[in-house]
Amino acid sequence: MPSKYLQRDFKPNTYHHIVNRGGFKQKIFRQLEDYQVFLDILRYYLRYPNLSPLSRLSHLKLEKANKSKKQLSKPYPLQAYCLMPNHFHLLLFQKKSSPTLTNLMQKITVTYAMYFQYKYQHSGALFQGRFRSIKVSSDQQLLYLTKYIHLNPQKTVGTVPTDYLYSSLKDYLLLNKNLKDWLYSKTILNKFYPNSPNPQKDYLDFLTNTKDDSQLKTILKSKTLE
Repeated sequence: MPSKYLQRDFKPNTYHHIVNRGGFKQKIFRQLEDYQVFLDILRYYLRYPNLSPLSRLSHLKLEKANKSKKQLSKPYPLQAYCLMPNHFHLLLFQKKSSPTLTNLMQKITVTYAMYFQYKYQHSGALFQGRFRSIKVSSDQQLLYLTKYIHLNPQKTVGTVPTDYLYSSLKDYLLLNKNLKDWLYSKTILNKFYPNSPNPQKDYLDFLTNTKDDSQLKTILKSKTLE
């Protein structure tokens, strides 16, 4: 029987935690450019989910595509993300049953692997295999999941990583001048702090509060995703 983290249950109107890492824990982001290229690819497919996969990749081609192609319906809004040197986390909402998140993730990982293999003359598989997915089963799990994702870089920097460039936390806290139109960063804040005069402060307080962190792994079952 396949692992429950590899089983797919992308029903409409469900949240999913998506994770994949480099094979043998190798780095999938070696240079700063790699992080940006992955985000460019992610943005492209979130904006244009029904287009064919990119066959050749450059920043220029991505920018031209974004300006010239009409945006289509978005069946999987991105709620949160974090890129780490050897893995990535995405929190996505499946609005429609088709195309599914499997379709999206195949396009993202194949396109990025082509870029990586060309740049570094890398042979063999880049990722460890099929991406892992966990369907969010409760509001409590959803909120704590964003905390888990946004605190991932804390192991490296030692504090709440409000300056980390490759996660959605700066967008949640309105620390980016230009908010991403492909990231639904206000969804979680509006859901859990609907009447707050300062939901950004409330969310930051939630991240820095360690009293309930003993429940974090139990709620998220995150030991398989570290």
